[in-house]
Amino acid sequence: MSALASCFDLLDLPARPTACPGCGGHAPAWTRVAVDGLSILTHDGDLICPRDQSFGYTPVPERLEAAA
Repeated sequence: MSALASCFDLLDLPARPTACPGCGGHAPAWTRVAVDGLSILTHDGDLICPRDQSFGYTPVPERLEAAA
């Protein structure tokens, strides 16, 4: 995302959350885009969310302790 304010940042839209539902980052223009049968989460229509599970993102399990 750009460091400069976009039109979506300047609009006062109280009904729409400004956090991305995938990663929690500031993305007031987040949307889902249908591509080849997948519903892809994007931050502004063309920037794919880094935690979009359509591309294989899986949360990291808890850290495993090494055996001594």
